[in-house]
Amino acid sequence: MFPPIFPVYIPALVPLHKYAPLIWMTGVVCLWLTRYTHQLGKRLGSAYYALSALIRPTGILLISMGWLALFAPNPGYPVPSGLSIGWLPRGNWTDILCWLAIAAFFAFGVWAVATLGLRRSFLFRHVDDGLITNGPYAIVRHPQFLSAIGVSFFVIRLFNPTDFPSVAFGAYYHSLDLNWALFTLSFWVLSILEERELMAHFGDEYEEYAHRVPRLFPN
Repeated sequence: MFPPIFPVYIPALVPLHKYAPLIWMTGVVCLWLTRYTHQLGKRLGSAYYALSALIRPTGILLISMGWLALFAPNPGYPVPSGLSIGWLPRGNWTDILCWLAIAAFFAFGVWAVATLGLRRSFLFRHVDDGLITNGPYAIVRHPQFLSAIGVSFFVIRLFNPTDFPSVAFGAYYHSLDLNWALFTLSFWVLSILEERELMAHFGDEYEEYAHRVPRLFPN
């Protein structure tokens, strides 16, 4: 049986493993659909807020489900005997560094949610919401995206592909790395689309903020 993977191995997701990229990318599209708060909010009014409160949580759920499905391959894969795999301790000091990095990126994301607020993070944003530039938003313009990218990267590093010499596991791990690269690219594109909308609404205020604070990665 394949070992438990972060945050939990869900056998029901095994049939979705091959569709995992499509699932989490659909979640990213859901987030994209709700980014035009000021344009659609003015045009649709309260209907937009109701729609956003439905679509944004769905997007977050699909992204989470897609990544869980990536970590749920066929349990019939052969596992070499004597190996300590997955989240089981391997006595490797790099595992400790990975755990510390995961905790740091996760805490950074929690800080961003606390600064922005639960409603604006997971449900909807009002047309008259002001621009947040303090806390983690003074470090990067999209701290929640950076948190997701960092956590997913070190989660993959913990599940070390070098422990598995078989062809099946090699292909599996290349899939994880490629998914992470595509995941990062999708958030980069999403951040650009969101900033176009914010620039159109906040004007000079956002332009000054964008010149002062990097988009996604601290410099």
